[in-house]
Amino acid sequence: MIKKPLILGLYVFGIALHVLSPLGSWMLADAAGTPLPAVQARQVLEKPLQYEVSVVLKLIHVYVTDKKGNPVPDLAASDFTVTDNGQPVKVTDFERRVLQAAPSDVRAEEPVPAPAKKIELVPSVNRDTNRRFFLYFDFAYNNPRGITKAKRAALHFLDTDIAPEDEVALVSYSMLKGITVHEYLTIDHSKVRQALETIGKKDVVGRADEVEEQYWQQATEGLRSYDNSRGANDRISQEVLETNIKRWESKQTVQRFLLGMTTLAKALRIVPGQKQFILFSSGIPASLLYGNQAGTPQGPTPGKGTLFETGDPVLRSQAEELNKEFAASGCVFFVFDTRESAMKTSLFEREIQTLETGNRTAFSPTSAFDANSIYKSDRITGFETLDRLAKATGGEYFSNIDRYEKNFDQVQAMTGTFYVLGFPVNERWDGKYHEVKVEVKRKGCEVRAQAGYFNPKPFTEYTDLEKQLHLFDLALNERAFSRMPVNVPMMALTSAAEGITRLAVLARVPGEVTAKFSGKRVEFVAIFFDEKGEIGDVVREQVDPASLRGRDMSFAAGATFKPGDYSCRLVIRDMDTGMSAVASTKATIIKPQITGLQLGTPLVLEARTGGSLLCAGSKKTRAAFPWADIYPYDSSLFSPVLGELPATATSIYVVIPCAVAGGGQPELSLSANLINSATGERAPIVISRMDRVRKGPLDILTLEIPTAQIAPGTYYLHFYAQDSASGSLGHTFTTLVFPRR
Repeated sequence: MIKKPLILGLYVFGIALHVLSPLGSWMLADAAGTPLPAVQARQVLEKPLQYEVSVVLKLIHVYVTDKKGNPVPDLAASDFTVTDNGQPVKVTDFERRVLQAAPSDVRAEEPVPAPAKKIELVPSVNRDTNRRFFLYFDFAYNNPRGITKAKRAALHFLDTDIAPEDEVALVSYSMLKGITVHEYLTIDHSKVRQALETIGKKDVVGRADEVEEQYWQQATEGLRSYDNSRGANDRISQEVLETNIKRWESKQTVQRFLLGMTTLAKALRIVPGQKQFILFSSGIPASLLYGNQAGTPQGPTPGKGTLFETGDPVLRSQAEELNKEFAASGCVFFVFDTRESAMKTSLFEREIQTLETGNRTAFSPTSAFDANSIYKSDRITGFETLDRLAKATGGEYFSNIDRYEKNFDQVQAMTGTFYVLGFPVNERWDGKYHEVKVEVKRKGCEVRAQAGYFNPKPFTEYTDLEKQLHLFDLALNERAFSRMPVNVPMMALTSAAEGITRLAVLARVPGEVTAKFSGKRVEFVAIFFDEKGEIGDVVREQVDPASLRGRDMSFAAGATFKPGDYSCRLVIRDMDTGMSAVASTKATIIKPQITGLQLGTPLVLEARTGGSLLCAGSKKTRAAFPWADIYPYDSSLFSPVLGELPATATSIYVVIPCAVAGGGQPELSLSANLINSATGERAPIVISRMDRVRKGPLDILTLEIPTAQIAPGTYYLHFYAQDSASGSLGHTFTTLVFPRR
């Protein structure tokens, strides 16, 4: 199965999210998200929706270093002063975290031994104060060698600098795909490593820096040859024209990049806490934004010797907006410049070029480009744009990707020792920004802290990207905030017929969940992950919950899969309020036998009226799991048992799909055994009734089993079938829990 990353295609006038599948791509369009993490705010479930003011604890991450850049680990709460929109606030919660011993006094890029690493939590509390790292690969402004070195650096970071409780995500940007979320925030770092192995040089499409270099080279050469023959000038003019067209296209690419990244920055407001971005990029050429000059004022013809540009004011403004939005969203950028010779000269290469050309032209730092020099002015590289991003967000720019080990030591020093300051705020659902300033009373300390925070806002005001990020958080993060603390039981069911294996999930949604869905649409999203953690399929359905509100209901979804191990996740969300619930389970699809009976997973039912069943199938092949043909039952009379049996139950009903390898209709005989999980005691069980219905290649068996005499406990219920005509055998089982009566 091919890798199916989560791709956020960002465009100038819109945003679309695609997840690749073997049959093409499908879109999670109009997907709703979930409310902001501060779920303490009460919602008045009336029309229109209203949100009351509530007092919540706001947590701010603070990093403190001395003048040499070393962390200061021994501060107390009384050493800090905090203001919220200029008003002093009282720090009521204080936490100090030390994840690594401080390095020596030498800066990161100097060759010093790596410091010994240790993990110390002071104190340890069960709150959302973990570090969050986004490994960000920029394929639009990069080069193949830089990507190779960046992957090597990222793997080193995962192996040596990540603490077990750190959450890590892997994200990339390319001109064709936009932003791709290869792995969302997770503490399972092996998944990030696996995702990292799949990206590579093939993703590098488009080299804006090469176009920019060509533009300024032609500008310099054209000006110097101004007095040449007319033919030479005609040739140069045509080349310049072609380059100018390419440069205009580069500016459009830059604009798409800036607007898309700004949208991402705004959406990251909903991810709590400080976010550390490890960016691998060669950067947007600064001359596109901030201007440059070529030639010298003393040209061969008066007024013709210098080409001077002030840059693009629109792009410059958009770049500044991007930097501000990332800073406001609590994102810190540690930038690793991947230029092949970033801020590093090769004297050997310089000498070779001099000998080959016989030209010893000196490098002029005022010239944008010297065709005879291996040096480049930083005005036509991405140094300035990357450095501005790092400084604006309180991070660090590292010029040489080859020194990644020492540079990551500096990242660890800057992020590994930090403080968490908590103060109460009156939270309003207006989405307004609060500027936070943190100062330390001790002299000689430098403070880096989250620039501020945003109040939550009504879910109806969320952007599409914000809703998608919440969907990722719910689907992929076991500790996601934005969901109801209600258990939604779910089981997996497998079946096979005619060589096709299928997997379905069945969830029982209690009335206390449906009662909280006050909007006009509720979305069910079932996501199936294979054993590598890659997305195999997503099944999505939307309904009007009016008839379901306050009542128990069941949701079923399925698709066709190959044999293997799978993890299944169900996200249920109110599309108007963002209220959500989550369920998960695991399943194994066994390879069908060439001969013999194929029995599907037993579905246990209890007699209960008033329920309802909502079924959904894979959109890529809607008939891939015809639920009514595989597990048919009357949902108004029966309800699935996904936990303990009711204490009042005197019998259960079991639905089992059955197929004969190679087709045909079997002559079945069936028996059942009950095994006590605690004692291992085995006892035959009575099947008081068996109904049989033919559904295509399947025989659907519905059994009634008396349970009044079974003692409380957990049991394994095994079924054995035999085809009298062929002698073929089949087996399946499930688990039953009988409560005390």
